[in-house]
Amino acid sequence: PDPEEHQETRELVKSAFSLARSLGIKTLVVQADEISDMRLVETLRDDERIIWVARDQKQIPISDPSKDVVLAMPDAILNRLSQLNLALFLAALNRHLGPDERVLGLSGVTGSQRLDTLVIAKPERDYPWLRHHKSEVAVTRHLARLLEIALRFAHEGREGSFIGAIFVLGDPHMLSAHLRQLILNPLKGHPQTARSIHNPDFLETLRELAAMDGAFVVNRCGVVNSAGTYLNAPVGQGKLSLGLGARHAAALAITTVTDVTAVVISASSGTVWVYDGGETVLELERAHPGA
Repeated sequence: PDPEEHQETRELVKSAFSLARSLGIKTLVVQADEISDMRLVETLRDDERIIWVARDQKQIPISDPSKDVVLAMPDAILNRLSQLNLALFLAALNRHLGPDERVLGLSGVTGSQRLDTLVIAKPERDYPWLRHHKSEVAVTRHLARLLEIALRFAHEGREGSFIGAIFVLGDPHMLSAHLRQLILNPLKGHPQTARSIHNPDFLETLRELAAMDGAFVVNRCGVVNSAGTYLNAPVGQGKLSLGLGARHAAALAITTVTDVTAVVISASSGTVWVYDGGETVLELERAHPGA
């Protein structure tokens, strides 16, 4: 890396540890892909715990396995704030952070190999969804996987175009009054193992089915029950950001009348959104040049 940029990263890391100690923060989340020399952290740390977030986990040396953590990051090109927001959310989702634990996060532009962004976060304050679902470990595991799939689809697209899709995670029986098939369900009758979101062989089927209108309905075991499903819920409830269309309105609306979480890929921008309880839980924007 450029010597000047290396110096900027070093000064930011030094300031981060100094700030963490002055605030009594014991955990740092560091975007490993955006730091060219991880020895910087090792030489400057004291007794702080480091949660390394990386797309390639094989390259991360752990000096203290009893304390440090390496967390897998989906291979997505996000802007610096979305990248850090996702890292903090995944750390909390995977129980590496306590709900009331303050944490300091360091990130940078994807592929830049320099750190330039510092954020102080607290899961209970910044991600209320986690507070409401803290006992549902299985559901949070499935949400993490859906985020990985959505970010992958948003990054790779389909035949050179963005993919637009809705994934609704919840109890299909509770949802049944608000669901209607737009077409015959193409997933009906297939084994559950073949329809699991954790089955890597199922991803290309999901990608192809995403070309149809309607939503994917995913049960609390991580199995996709249906595709091409119309969500019938009163639109207008909940807080929808300006400029978003019917896909977002339908996904947000279904979370206001049922206890489900919706993950949406925007077909126009590739941004990934998470809705729950009529609120926006997470917004992950693709990186633009210099962002």
